[in-house]
Parts: sequence; C-alpha cells; structure tokens
Amino acid sequence: MTRSKIIPLVAIALAVPAFVAGCSSTSNNSTVASPTTTSSTAPAAKTASPIAIKMTDMAIAPADSTAAAGEVTFDITNAGKQVHEIVVIKTDKMAADLGPADAEGKVSETGSQGETGDMEAGASKTLTLKLDKGHYALICNIAGHYAAGMYADLTVS
Repeated sequence: MTRSKIIPLVAIALAVPAFVAGCSSTSNNSTVASPTTTSSTAPAAKTASPIAIKMTDMAIAPADSTAAAGEVTFDITNAGKQVHEIVVIKTDKMAADLGPADAEGKVSETGSQGETGDMEAGASKTLTLKLDKGHYALICNIAGHYAAGMYADLTVS
C-alpha cells in the first residue's frame, strides 16, 4: 500500500475506538452525573424569607415569630392611622417585660440592633439586620405606644 492510502486508514483506525469510547462514555457520564445530581438534591442552606410585620394602632403583628440566624429581613407596613416605628432589641426579657416606661413613655433601647425610624401611616419599609441566635423584642418606642401594647417577641435560632 502506498503511504497516501495508509494514512487515512490509520486515521480511521484511531478514530473508531475514540468514537466508540466517546459513545460509551455517554452511558458512563450518566453514572458520573448521578453523584452530581445527588449532591444538587441535598438540602441547600435555608434561605430566609422576609418576615412581614403589620403595625396597627397599638399592635405589632409579625407573620412569623422565629427566624434563622444571619441576615433577617423585615417587610414592615404601618397599617395604623398614627406614626409608628419598629426597634429590634436583643434581650433575655420577654417584650412585655421591658418596662416600665420612663417619664416620656418610652422603654430602654439597650441591646438595639436597628430600627425603622418613624413611619407615617400607610408607609412600608424593609429593614435588614444581621441577627445572632437569641431572643429579640420588636417594639414601637414612640411615647406611650409600648405601654399600649406595641411589642412582639422574635426567636432567632
């Protein structure tokens, strides 16, 4: 045989096993893909949803009283007719036990992790805080509002 005829035959002889190996690796790929599929179906890190909080005149109503530690987002709506706020306080005390209020009608904000500031009636705001595990009180600390019952408890674990 001439060299010009041998080279194409050698190329074909080399290509066929590579092609067959490539085809058979397809079935092997599904075997290899199986662990990948398994690992992708393993439980992912919990992604926290925002906690909706509805404030009405003299009540704070969070949609959930628990959250995962880390960044916690609150979607807050003032559905009342007065100005309100949310102050997030890390404390061992229950929210109802932070008082008594001072002469201005406010309780201590010791342990405050953040707050919304004053929110006009009908306003909405998102507040995101990095919270460690523990107990938190959510309060409205506008004069007299805490004493009127504007507080709720939150447990972060």
